[in-house]
Amino acid sequence: MNNEPVAWIDKNTGKPRMEGFIQTDYDIPLYTHPAKELHLSLQKSKETGELLAVTYTDDEHRIVEVLWQKPPAKTLTAEEINQVAKECKWDYDEMNVVDFARAILRKAQEK
Repeated sequence: MNNEPVAWIDKNTGKPRMEGFIQTDYDIPLYTHPAKELHLSLQKSKETGELLAVTYTDDEHRIVEVLWQKPPAKTLTAEEINQVAKECKWDYDEMNVVDFARAILRKAQEK
């Protein structure tokens, strides 16, 4: 790491010094602060290995920013499924499974 000052400020006037000046005891050195590096991280489920999120983490592995996160699962209760079956006039004997499945998917997307 380079510990050389990048600029100086005149202590008396508070103004920055321009390039090519002669440094005096009245000048305050200014240093840059090293930036922390960010790392792209994949957050996965320990049980299934499924991707849960893509994040930026800092050097201490703390999440700085979430770039993408898996949306929560949409579920239907048994009551909601029964309601959709009634709306579709579901006849268990007729077995019109495709229409019933489409209606269930539409209902889940509404959530």
